[in-house]
Amino acid sequence: MGRSRTLAAATAAAAAAATLALSGVTPAGAHDDDHHPDGFRTSRPAMLTPVRAGVEVMPLLSVGDALASGYRFEAIPDGISLLRGRHDQVDVYVNHETSKIPFPYSTAAPTAANGENDFDNAQLSHLVLNRSDAATLSGEMVIDSSEGYQRFCSNYLATEREGFRRPTLFTNEETPDYVYRDEASWPPVPGDPGEQEAGVVVALDVKSGRHVPIYGMGRHNHENSVPVPGYDKPVVLSGDDTFTSGPLTGVFPAGAVPAQSQLYSYIARNSQSLMKDKGDLWAFVSDTPGVKNYYDVLPGSGTDVEGHFIKVPKNIATGMNADGTTLKAADVGFPAPPNNGSWQTDLRLTTPTGIDGPQWALEYWSDINNVFQFVRIEDIAYDKRPGMHNVVYLADSGRGRRADQSLDTPNFRSTNGRIWRMVLDKDDPTRVTSLSVLVEGDDNPVKTLAEVHQPDNLESTATGLLITEDPGSSQQFPSGSTDANATTARLWFAPFSGTPEVIVKVDQSADGGTTDVDGRAPGNWGAWESTGVVDASSAFGPGAFLINVQAHTLWVEQAPGDDNNADGQPDFTYKREGGQLALIRVPGL
Repeated sequence: MGRSRTLAAATAAAAAAATLALSGVTPAGAHDDDHHPDGFRTSRPAMLTPVRAGVEVMPLLSVGDALASGYRFEAIPDGISLLRGRHDQVDVYVNHETSKIPFPYSTAAPTAANGENDFDNAQLSHLVLNRSDAATLSGEMVIDSSEGYQRFCSNYLATEREGFRRPTLFTNEETPDYVYRDEASWPPVPGDPGEQEAGVVVALDVKSGRHVPIYGMGRHNHENSVPVPGYDKPVVLSGDDTFTSGPLTGVFPAGAVPAQSQLYSYIARNSQSLMKDKGDLWAFVSDTPGVKNYYDVLPGSGTDVEGHFIKVPKNIATGMNADGTTLKAADVGFPAPPNNGSWQTDLRLTTPTGIDGPQWALEYWSDINNVFQFVRIEDIAYDKRPGMHNVVYLADSGRGRRADQSLDTPNFRSTNGRIWRMVLDKDDPTRVTSLSVLVEGDDNPVKTLAEVHQPDNLESTATGLLITEDPGSSQQFPSGSTDANATTARLWFAPFSGTPEVIVKVDQSADGGTTDVDGRAPGNWGAWESTGVVDASSAFGPGAFLINVQAHTLWVEQAPGDDNNADGQPDFTYKREGGQLALIRVPGL
């Protein structure tokens, strides 16, 4: 399997020049001197439309926008964090959920038409914005593609409030695949000593720029890692944003383990110990009889779960043997993962084979130790009201299943997803006094307009939660649909007391399909997602939030992919998806 990027890189360069010229993306060195003499603001229209009265949307950067320094705002912008800088400036950190692992990909017969791949591995942008008008003053990649990280999803910037002596940003990989930790990250040769299964947390000291992977935070598909304040030591929660769910058939009896997502807590003595990975990983277990997973909490039941966290063995947490080699199932006496699609499959192999490694070891350990199984934990937020730091909210994206799908049974069903409310003991973060459903999505079928569709990112305010959406295929509509339920992805506000409402919705009008530069049909409504919402009031005043749009079906650049199977044809298409960073103002929040 060749790892050469030479031909693809040359083709990509030619395609980039033509695409940028056609798409209206601002080229490097350009800026809007008439309106922002001290910074840059995108010339592209907003990808969000206000729904609630009084809401304002200001687009800041669009994918492909380039500064005079040469910095370019990259594809798939996701998690956002910010920190007040010097003078009239604010430091903003934006994840890019890019990966050189094709997604999707056909292992049996890969072609340019049935696979997609990003030009870059995951990256983390550091932007400096002007607080007076939110124009971008500078940009750089503080973690770049050359390091071989994959799919950075949400991020969180911990400060003294959460017990960190130095501001520390957590960014997270959401992928189960094996990679090389370099620019040419995929596909690694199976068994090569240099390959490493991804799915790690990376901690960045934003002052020094030093960043390190924290393997002990668990090897799984991380969405976010969020520290909870109020304890005398760092307590960092993270969830498994798994790509598969349902019974692990072939390993357990059918239906025995109907979900595959867990909640973990990493606890260290202090922030210095955390950066040295000297903490312990803990997993949440229910103490309520008969309630061990998502499906045991029935819609409308009012079930309130008590529980506790149990310690994960160090080798299972880190995914490493004592000699530093990668942990496999046989190393700890576990069965090999199933090969039938009920577990994540190795994309490098033409025969479907379950990926054996640290993620499988952690999954199997959680199942045999009765760890509570969610469906798909996305983001986490803690309650910012005084005295309520111990209350945390969990976005469970669910699976968006329709009633006509064969696996939609009473023991394997989730429609729109849920927001869980978890209460930690104020003195002991390993004890859970309550787990309940705050926002229920399983009481109505998919495409119910008044329901949240696959909750993704969360942000808490003094009066409620902001919730972004990543609608699955069962929640999407043909472009221009006249269905009364038809909608693009939205940003909701769910008050702690009251009815949730839509604040803004995604505007997909930039996706002109065959009239646009990508030459493809317009994407479904809902194929773009709202993501990364974060409170920006400390920098831009009350009611200010930063948010991203991932315009998955709008490609601003494309090129033929590599030929890894030596059939003389590209195995996928390289693409640079559109997207946008925006500032929104929501009166009253």
